[in-house]
Amino acid sequence: MNIDYRVMRFKKYYDAIKTNKSFSKTSPIQKYKIMRNVFIFLLNTSSKKPLVIKNKPVTAQIEPTSECNLACRMCIRKKAGVPFGSMSFENFKKILDSLDSLYKLGLSGQGELFLNKELFDMIEYANKRGILVNLNSNGTLLTGDIIDKICKADIGEIGISVDSTNKERYEKIRIGANHEKLLDNIKNLVEALKKNKKSTIVTITPIIFKNNIDELPEFVELANKLGVKKIGFQTLQTKENYIKSYGKDMKAQIVKEMKKLNEKMAEAKNLAEKYGMTLIFDEEESPGCIWPWRGIYVTWDGDVTACCKIVETNDFSLGNILKQDFWEVWNGEKYKELRKLLRERKSPLSCQGCNRV
Repeated sequence: MNIDYRVMRFKKYYDAIKTNKSFSKTSPIQKYKIMRNVFIFLLNTSSKKPLVIKNKPVTAQIEPTSECNLACRMCIRKKAGVPFGSMSFENFKKILDSLDSLYKLGLSGQGELFLNKELFDMIEYANKRGILVNLNSNGTLLTGDIIDKICKADIGEIGISVDSTNKERYEKIRIGANHEKLLDNIKNLVEALKKNKKSTIVTITPIIFKNNIDELPEFVELANKLGVKKIGFQTLQTKENYIKSYGKDMKAQIVKEMKKLNEKMAEAKNLAEKYGMTLIFDEEESPGCIWPWRGIYVTWDGDVTACCKIVETNDFSLGNILKQDFWEVWNGEKYKELRKLLRERKSPLSCQGCNRV
């Protein structure tokens, strides 16, 4: 494992500890429950990665809604048959009561989370349990009212999708969005958080396409201009089921020439260092997937999959946390088979094409 990869992983963990203000406010009993669960997880992953595990998830990603206000070119929701709907606050509470020793929770999924009217009730409920809450958004719905609510909550990090520094290119990717409005929203959010002395990290999260590789250093310049101190790059998803669902335009945007990507990423990293900015791109190396030992992904209607990249719940659901006992799902036959294959560095059908396997 190279030094750059270790540094990036350390920065992720450091941010997760630094920004979890809720943990210090929760009860001693809840603190103990969370830390005990983390300790058991670390024992599991430092040994043989058992198929049946005693820890509950340390982290989770829960989908508040699969509804969205945009029609992004790379989105496969409709072609993959993703059911559309939103999670109720009551169901969210049931799920979190099952996942009662989480350290970190990502509220995101196939939709735009701010379309769920009960989102901030969910955040408040998680905060009371000492859970670090991170959000991912397309950034188009960051109104003044939403920003005010963000500033009143304990949120660790908000990732916002910005896939081009160029207006025309961005609006061709994120159909229905306005580039200038997006940048204004980000700037307003950054300024409001600073004014309210909040430690919430704002991160821009560009997807790397074939036609925006030259922009990688420009993303750093843009982030600096907006007052954003963190960038998380990721490549266009190349799992086999995604590729099958892409149109010709997206298939043509898959990055295959790594030399140019590496050169531009090196430029971006140097520029980020100059500005004192954190840049995350940890796809260059993978020690193997540990998600089925560490975390859980739950859709708006309670289906569980191995991670957020697996959207076909009809084919790859590992159970339903609203209809089954947690341990029945977490240590069920489907989860055990998944862990067995990943432990052997073999690709389960649901994960084929993923660069983490």
